[in-house]
Amino acid sequence: MDIGIWMSAEVLEDKLQARQENNTEQAWNLSRWPKRFTAEDEHRLFVAVNGAWRGYFTLSHEALFNPNDQSVPYTLLFDTCSWIPIDPVPVKRFRGFTYNVPRPSATDSALHHK
Repeated sequence: MDIGIWMSAEVLEDKLQARQENNTEQAWNLSRWPKRFTAEDEHRLFVAVNGAWRGYFTLSHEALFNPNDQSVPYTLLFDTCSWIPIDPVPVKRFRGFTYNVPRPSATDSALHHK
């Protein structure tokens, strides 16, 4: 499953700086659960910043649910070291999350692992 979220440049920078910390796991809260999320598949969290898709994190197969948080009870977890930048792809600002994300190319992944 691939889903996309919109975040500010400052938040993305904070997430990427977490790669230098002892615990590189970060979280993103959602108001509703992505229906396509299953434990068997690989999941990616695409990030849009300043009008363009910038890259993605690989999501953990584990997630959190807090029934006491009525505004954003679902939490997706990801390792910030899994960040793979992509060539910017224009996108209009949106709220929540979307399944309409760019298809990563094989070169994006290959460049990341060099």
